[in-house]
Amino acid sequence: MSFTNHIKLPWRTTWEVSGELRETLFWPCQSPPARAILLMIPGNPGLADFYIDFCTAIHDEFNSLDIICVSHLGHTRFSDNRGLVYRNKKTYNLDEQVENMVCVFDQVYEEYAKNEKMPKVFLCAHSVGCYFAQKICEQREEKVQRVFSLFPAIESIGLTPRGRQLWFMFQPGVRHVLAAVVDMIRWVFPIRVIHGMANLSKNLNADNSHLVVDKMLHGPCVNSVLRMAADELRKIGTLNEDFYSKYGHKFVMYYGRNDNWVPMECFEKMKRVNTKGKVVLCENNISHAFVTSQSEDMALVMTEMLKDELHCELG
Repeated sequence: MSFTNHIKLPWRTTWEVSGELRETLFWPCQSPPARAILLMIPGNPGLADFYIDFCTAIHDEFNSLDIICVSHLGHTRFSDNRGLVYRNKKTYNLDEQVENMVCVFDQVYEEYAKNEKMPKVFLCAHSVGCYFAQKICEQREEKVQRVFSLFPAIESIGLTPRGRQLWFMFQPGVRHVLAAVVDMIRWVFPIRVIHGMANLSKNLNADNSHLVVDKMLHGPCVNSVLRMAADELRKIGTLNEDFYSKYGHKFVMYYGRNDNWVPMECFEKMKRVNTKGKVVLCENNISHAFVTSQSEDMALVMTEMLKDELHCELG
């Protein structure tokens, strides 16, 4: 029996991509070599840890599937491969985040291309991560087998109910003040008190509230999350209808029924525009922020969609 069989998944590591250190979670397949790869692209906030339950539940259903999930740049504090805490104080705009994610895809693809047989490459993206996946597919369409877009925030985010409600928080002066307040809270209160306050949240389970406090509730991280959000509202405008008319067959798109980031009119428009792909409306009452409490429910849906694409060949 291999020693790795005793190590709980996912494996946690860091790697350098175009000069940037990326926090990465990896679920290696149970029966190598992998016959398919799933690159998971988070929404915002972009903590890979939010997707552990979701990706683990999917991984458990397939023997020959590798899953890779990377956090967004600057969104989280993490330890490097020497065990030293990596404090990235740089903030990144949306274009920089997308550009580096394309480089992540390129490096993943190049590594697997060394195999005797190239595995199928799938993207799974959540919320604004679907915009990242769209950009990857625009540039690397021939290398992507299928894109699973979950609650895709890919158009006019600033005009959505939540966008209109929260836009003020994302403005430069405000987000810098919020980041400073976060640092002040960490300086004034013991960490156990901050954990206790976070546990009062009705939107997060205990594990996720601790993740937020330990990994994201730092001034520079908060600033990066809000900076990217500001860019999302400003830069993600009208739907790229030409792209989805041409490459829609590459996409499986999953929309919520009561989604304040992706209203029903987005689903209805995509149904009209993307006539070649699969555009699905949720029938399971899963929320946009499924990672907070419905990871297993969403994983069941995702597993079935993935089995349809693979025709159960990874079983």
